[in-house]
This record gives sequence, structure tokens and C-alpha cells, in this order.
Amino acid sequence: MKAAIFHGPQKIQISEIEIPTPAKDEVLIKIIGCGVCGTDAHIFSGQLNVATPPVVIGHEITGIIEAVGSAVNRFQAGQTVSVDPVIACGSCEFCHVGRPNLCENQTIIGYARNGGFAQFTVVPQTHLYPISPDVGLRGGILVETLACVLNGFDRLELKAGKTVMILGAGTVGCLWNQIIRRTPTIKLIQTEIVDFRAQIARELGADLVINPHQDNLQEAVSAICPEGVDYIIDATGDSQAVEEALSLIRKSGTFMIFGVCGESNRISVSPFQIYQKEMKIIASKMPPQTLDRAVKLIEAGIIDYNKLVTHIMPLKRIDKAFTMFEQSKNQVVKIAIDPWAE
Repeated sequence: MKAAIFHGPQKIQISEIEIPTPAKDEVLIKIIGCGVCGTDAHIFSGQLNVATPPVVIGHEITGIIEAVGSAVNRFQAGQTVSVDPVIACGSCEFCHVGRPNLCENQTIIGYARNGGFAQFTVVPQTHLYPISPDVGLRGGILVETLACVLNGFDRLELKAGKTVMILGAGTVGCLWNQIIRRTPTIKLIQTEIVDFRAQIARELGADLVINPHQDNLQEAVSAICPEGVDYIIDATGDSQAVEEALSLIRKSGTFMIFGVCGESNRISVSPFQIYQKEMKIIASKMPPQTLDRAVKLIEAGIIDYNKLVTHIMPLKRIDKAFTMFEQSKNQVVKIAIDPWAE
């Protein structure tokens, strides 16, 4: 089979390797598609050192079951599935309290074991979720990312009748948009510096989209929310955006760190401001058992996946996909890799 092997920063090679054989509790998946996540692009560029080369990266996987191991009793060949890439140990403190996303001994498909930028992969049956074949590649590759958003949404504890601001309108910001707009909020504000993405945010339901590079963010937000915003969600992973937006939180408001900032990034924050406003700063990481709900939302048509997945590219152009992710934001939201396309 063909697979894109990551050998280190800026080193990825399309190779012919053996189709893996599933263990007794594993399933062999013929991959329909795998999404290009910001994490993948940062692994490739060397900004993130979380993968163990040589390895097939890619963790936003959907496909069709090709074969099952001898002990698999939940699935059969021919089913379409999406993958939960976070394999927890099941025995640490966090696994015991139902938070496998914080597992101290986790293994991640696409980081430490072969993932989705290939024609086949093997996955434990415990980490598969059936999905209607009708949603296709575009819907299937968004399941894992949407599951992450749902974890954040649960932690946000959003109340009706409040104001919300989402920082950024990439894939994650647009998924947040579609979840928030279903809640009766007074105002949904979104920031975005790329006109193409800003327009998509408007079409998906944002009441106001602000370009902080062109407009004064403080003034624009204060004009419609003079007392500040009740909830702010960072979907940029940009520490400067986080720092600037913190002052826009209303008294008793909540700020969620959702985008992944660089490990060395720092922000300046006033502890007195946090105290004075009695604000809450929280975070959300990975999908802890939320993929089933993500599947249901996508199958129900709640998520406009056709609007978000703007490009489908063949495996042989994986390096080009990473370049486009970083440099072509004026025409790209989400890129999917089809390992069978020429």
C-alpha cells in the first residue's frame, strides 16, 4: 500500500509498505480520507515535537472496514467508520474518572502509531464509530475535530441569552460557530483576518465578523457589548489574540483556551483584572468520549461540512497540502487527503 512516512521535520516520503494485519481486537480500515490538521502541519514543519518518526501521521480518519481481528464482535467488513485517535491506558487516575483525554500514558494514532495518511491502517475496535456512508469523505474527516469542539462546549457550560465571541474562523472556529448558533445567544461575534474565511463565518451564522487587523477590536466589541462579552473562545492558537481578547470579558465571564499555542508562548495578564471581574479561564483538550455525538450531529446535517472542506488532494501531494495550509488561507479552510486519488 501507499503511505506518507514522516521521517522528521520537512521530511515526508511516499513509500510502498505492507498492508498491516489487524491483531485479534483490531480492525483493518481502508482509508477514504484523512483531514490535514494544524497539528499535522506543525509536526511537518518542526514546530511540534509530538510524533515519533518514522511514522504515518494523520489522525482525522474515516474509512471502510476491510477486515476484522478474531476477537472483534462489534464491527464487520463493509461498515463506514470514523476513528478516535486517542488510545488511553485505562488504568491511570484520569482514565478512572472518565477523562481519557488527560491520560498519563496515552498513545495517539498518527503520532506514535501509524495514522491516516495512507491507504490502510489498523485501529482497536474500541476506537471506531460507525457513520453513515452518505456523509462521505468530507463529513467523516470532521468527526474527530467536532468531537474536540463538543468537549469544549460541555466545559463552557454556555447559558442561553448570553453573548459569545469566537476568535478565528478556520475549521475549528467554523465548527464552534455552527454549535454556538444553535444555542439561543444574544450575539455571536467572530474575528477573522482572512476575508474568504470571514465570509464563511457570516454565512454560517455569525452576527458580526471583525477583522482585528483592520478594525479596532476593543472599539468594535464595545459598540455592541459595552459591558463586555460573556464567553470568549480562542480558536486561533495565537497568544497575541488571547492576550488582546482577555480584556473584553464581561464580569463573571468565561474565557476558553481552545486553540493550541506554541509551548514557549507567553501572555501578560493582570491577576487583579481576573479577580475584579471574577472571570473564569478554562481550557479544553482532545475528545473524551464525544465522537458518538459528533457523528450524530454530522449525520443530522447540523454541520455544513461541504462548506468547510474546501480541498481534497491526493496522497502524493501531501507536502503541498501542508504548504497550502500555512500559506493559502485566503482560499483554504479544510484540506482532506484522499489516498486513492491520482
